[in-house]
Formats: sequence, C-alpha cells, structure tokens
Amino acid sequence: MKIATEGSVALLMLSGSIRPHQVYEIEDALNGLAERRRFKVIVDLGGAQHISSSALGVLARFAEVCRGENGELRLVATEQNILNLLQVTMLDKVFDVYTSVEEAEEDF
Repeated sequence: MKIATEGSVALLMLSGSIRPHQVYEIEDALNGLAERRRFKVIVDLGGAQHISSSALGVLARFAEVCRGENGELRLVATEQNILNLLQVTMLDKVFDVYTSVEEAEEDF
C-alpha cells in the first residue's frame, strides 16, 4: 500500500490480493487522511488481483464520510474479477469507477 497526498487529491494505491487481515491497515490509512481533512480520494486498485468484501466495506464507509465532507472517494479498477465483484455487490452504484488515475483525477 502506498499513499500520495500531493495536490488536492489523495491517492491510495493497493496491489496484489487484498485480504481481510489487511483491512485494519487500509482503515488506518483512510482515518489518517480524514484527520488531515483529505476527502477527495482516489483508491487505485489497478495493481490488485483480488479484494475482500471486508476491504470493500471499509472503502464504502469512507466514501460516505467523504460525501459528508463534500468530497468523494473514487476507485480505479481494471481487473475483471474486481469489476465483477463491484457489480455483484452493487457497489458500482456506490463508487464512481475509472480505468486510470488520470481519468479519475480529471473528473474532480
């Protein structure tokens, strides 16, 4: 996991298989962004092959926090498994999903 907070948009990059035991690390990173009042966030899943439903739950909860602060959490996802999971769980209705960080950033 990497975090970049330059500019007005924070970028959280996740890669590999994101398993349930990593949820606390992701939650801590998002809480750190909230403490610094960073509510325009892009989560880049472009390097991820799998994400647990519990990790998606953490992202969905933080998306609500962002909206409450006039911000937004956006996802970048290209892996078909992740895109299918977002559709099956109907989280594609909760998140704006983009194919690149640049595309997500331009839309802010």
